[in-house]
Amino acid sequence: MQKEMLFWIWLSEKLGVASRDFCRLIELYDSPYDIFHTEEAELDRIEGISPKTAQALADKSLQRATEILDSCERNGIDVLPYGDSRYPTVFYDLKRPPVLLYCMGQPLQLEKRLLIGIVGPRKMSEYGLKSAYKISYELASAGAVIVSGMAAGIDGVSAAAAIAAKGQTVAILGCGLNVVYPKHHKELRNEILKHGTLLSEYPPDARPNHYHFPIRNRLIAGLSQATVVVEAGIGSGSLITAKDAIVQGKDVFALPANVGSLGAEGTNGLLRDGARLLLKTEDILNRYSYSHAESLSLEALHRAQQNLRVDMHFLDRLGVIELIGTAAQPKTTEIVPPPRENQPARTTKSSKSKKKKTEPTSNEPEKITKETVEKKSSASAAALSSLSPIQLAVMEAIPDEQGITADALASIGYPYGEIVSALTMLEILGLIQKLPGAIYVKI
Repeated sequence: MQKEMLFWIWLSEKLGVASRDFCRLIELYDSPYDIFHTEEAELDRIEGISPKTAQALADKSLQRATEILDSCERNGIDVLPYGDSRYPTVFYDLKRPPVLLYCMGQPLQLEKRLLIGIVGPRKMSEYGLKSAYKISYELASAGAVIVSGMAAGIDGVSAAAAIAAKGQTVAILGCGLNVVYPKHHKELRNEILKHGTLLSEYPPDARPNHYHFPIRNRLIAGLSQATVVVEAGIGSGSLITAKDAIVQGKDVFALPANVGSLGAEGTNGLLRDGARLLLKTEDILNRYSYSHAESLSLEALHRAQQNLRVDMHFLDRLGVIELIGTAAQPKTTEIVPPPRENQPARTTKSSKSKKKKTEPTSNEPEKITKETVEKKSSASAAALSSLSPIQLAVMEAIPDEQGITADALASIGYPYGEIVSALTMLEILGLIQKLPGAIYVKI
């Protein structure tokens, strides 16, 4: 079994995350062992896989795979390869399923369970925090499994609420299972290991990278029967998860918010575009009351609702929020986000006041002049000059007169997950636009 696992890890490392070639390979070969012993010349002749994949598979070194397997054994990490009885069957339906999953905590017991993904921003409002806690606590009390990414903000609140309800939660990480990210979620991670499960398709010591998270979100949507978006700004990763759920044919619920409030634009936009309205937990449970009748209990939900309170001190203890106070005054329930890694330096007071002087005070429309055109052109040039190599490569690969899909961009030679992340950043920077059908065009 250990020898077989070694070849699965080797294949996972050679293909990378979300490989478009994996499904083709498992159609042709019975096991990674067979792929490992295939000559390079034969790999080059396989129709439907990229030359880069064929070249990667020609490397027969097992050193990296051996190191990863040793790390898993030392740290109590299970490896769930594709086809294993413990591998979540819902992932077989994904266009780009994980080659394998690394797993820590309690064994996955998802048979006939209702799994609900709860997503939202890292910077949350008090309304978003209390709503996410209430929904997650009530769902977990009723027997549903809460799925999240264990990120700062809404993800952390949802996982903590499930633990408070003595329910089950699954966190799918964008880094390796040996890495605590964010660092202030160390206690939350420890509690999840006691009461739930951590999953990742990245090797145990993989550091978090910005391009890991958009591609990870497809697994949150894939594992869940429905995804709940609590708050989301435009460009939020929560909307990426919602789009993944829609593409996979899953339900998306959105919590309405006051127009103009924090995170309202994304959730209200989802509701406008057809997401299911979420006003109370029963809106979700009633949808699945027959299909999951064996695992759900409305009586347990009603008992939980009678005694529910948002335990801010519990969230503080797990590092999800930080309560403030002085030695002479007890901690208050004012929400202060925990410190974030690599947080940019704060703007000084003098620079803020200087900025205010340059901001226009008139509400009249901006007149289009030669100067404004030149200013916008220089802004675009500045944005282009700040692009990373992959972002620049993606930008150059998009035709000037027509659009292109993310799949078609795979020909530039970068991993698919990095391409998706680059497209997201280019869209946020205003350099490209995503059209219906997931077609990207230059602006």
